[in-house]
Amino acid sequence: MEDKKNIVIKVKYPGTGKKAEDDLSTSKIITEWNIKRILLALLGVILLIMALWFFFKPVAENTDLKPQAVLSEEVIKIPVKPSIDGNKSITITRSLLTFKINNNEPEGEITLPLTLSKTKSTSIYYFVELSGMKDRTVYHEWLLDGTLITRKKVNISNDNWRTSSRQLFIYNVKTHWIARLVDESGQILNQIDFNIIYE
Repeated sequence: MEDKKNIVIKVKYPGTGKKAEDDLSTSKIITEWNIKRILLALLGVILLIMALWFFFKPVAENTDLKPQAVLSEEVIKIPVKPSIDGNKSITITRSLLTFKINNNEPEGEITLPLTLSKTKSTSIYYFVELSGMKDRTVYHEWLLDGTLITRKKVNISNDNWRTSSRQLFIYNVKTHWIARLVDESGQILNQIDFNIIYE
């Protein structure tokens, strides 16, 4: 006959008194942050918000796009206030839109109407060559539907001066742009009106 073996389990209970209280008071709560999981969760929330915004943003297109007349490249003479040198006149010898400026000279001219991609941003330069404005200040202004978007100050230090400014174009439902040159009194010296067709 087999002997039965008894299993004995001993449980140690804390005794009453000071030792049990010390064990309870010395226990600490330790909090560990898993930074990688937190960053991944945050990135997932941001991507979800961006995806929802991309898919549910309203898309409105203007189908009545008609190119507007553009000022041609011509010499424009405008009387200027008298200066120490006597009466001068401002001469705009060139004004055009181009995709690239190299050595302060335009490389090619943009033919209008301007067609740009809806998905790709494009830089366009407004180039102006003028004379008779030494020691004066002019401003390149870019307007979208009559609202001033950017303004660049240009201090002229020679009688013959070439200047340009750059505007970055991204898809917009508003398409009527004006690039213009304005003197310090706000008088428009040159202006190019154009529409953009996004495809």
